[in-house]
Formats: sequence, structure tokens, C-alpha cells
Amino acid sequence: MEALIFDYDGTLSPIDAPRERAFPSRELASVLEGLSKKFLLGVATSKDYWFVKERAPWARILGLVTGLEIVAGDYYLLAREVVERGRSEGLERLLHMYPWEKCVFVEEKRSLEKRLLGVSIDYRACGSEPEGLGSFLDEAEKSGLYVLSYRGSPFVDVYAARPDKSRVIDVARRLLGVGRVYYFGDSENDVPAFEKADVKVLVLHEYNRHMVRVLSFDYIVEFKDLHRWLMGVLLH
Repeated sequence: MEALIFDYDGTLSPIDAPRERAFPSRELASVLEGLSKKFLLGVATSKDYWFVKERAPWARILGLVTGLEIVAGDYYLLAREVVERGRSEGLERLLHMYPWEKCVFVEEKRSLEKRLLGVSIDYRACGSEPEGLGSFLDEAEKSGLYVLSYRGSPFVDVYAARPDKSRVIDVARRLLGVGRVYYFGDSENDVPAFEKADVKVLVLHEYNRHMVRVLSFDYIVEFKDLHRWLMGVLLH
């Protein structure tokens, strides 16, 4: 069985869409539904289950919060580090120590059990880096949390355990019997998954032109053309 595993933001959904509008286009959603009859489809995203569940009904494996939580068929997995080292509680305490400006959107990423696995600090509406962000990130790193920033992007993520989307590929192969894996992504946090995939597909948009130099990709596709590429290459 072959699998197609997709990042979400910037790959299936526009990178700059507000949360309430962050859906695949109708054309892409239709193509994905068709592909689900031929391939095992999955999502590997920094978002949590509560965000993804209605946006990817065709997905048979969900890699959530950058691989810290995985739902695959009847299997449910949570990264051991989250539980053993109490980092979820540490992130919860740290998050509520900082009052953010009104222009900052703080997205809490929670597990199915509502455990805090990560937060995203989005300051696109601020125009510049908000006051206190540097201090918050310094404290996060001192507390053993994982900070992930993205070149040229006005947002940053903090995780309770080591983020690694390649866990989704490992689970798909070991538990679901998947063979060849196509991975579609757009940013630095996709690199571990790209490295384990058999076919690497970079999806380009206005914020990630530098990614073409990060790895050797099998295919490079513009975001607006992804549905046509999928139809031409995989649904022929």
C-alpha cells in the first residue's frame, strides 16, 4: 500500500488564511477524496485534533502537533516525553505568565485528553515582533521546552516535547503496513518527514522560497497548482 501524507498549513490550506477559513479549496478537497480510494492518505500537522478532524475527513492517519500525538486507525499514540517529564504542565504555567498584546493570536494545541502539547504565537497582525516574545522564548528553552521558528514568518511554535513529523511515517509503516510514502510539505518542520519519505514533494508559496535549497526534492509544486499536479501525476 502506498501512502500520501500531507502537511496542512501552506500545503493543503493557504499559509496566511485565518483559522476559520483554513480549509483546502473545493478543487483540492475533491481530488483528495478521489485519491483516498487509491492510496492511504494522512496529515502531519502542527495543528491539534480539534482543528483537523473536520478538515481532513479522508485521512486515515493523523499526525498531530508536529508528531507528538498520532491517531492511526484503532491506535492512539502520545510522545512519552510529554508525560514523563511534566513538560506539558510546565508549558501551561509559562504560557499564563505572559500577557500578550491584542494583536497577538495564541493558539493552544491540545491532545485528545486536553493536555497542552504546544502553543503557536502568531503576530502577523502586529507588524513587528511583540514585546515579551524574546523573553518568553528564552524562558521556554531554559525550561527544556522546544522552540521552532520559521525563517521569514511572523509566528513561532513552542512544544512540550521534541517535534518530529517523521513519527507519522514510522507509524504508518509499522502499524498500517504502508510501503512507499509520498510526503508533501512546505517548511522547516517538515524536514524530518521529508528525509524518511520515498518521494519528497515541496509545496511553494510566498513565504518559503528558500526551502528549495534545504533538500533535494523529487518534485516542487506551486501551492495553487497542487490539485492539478495530484490529478496529473497520481490520478492518471
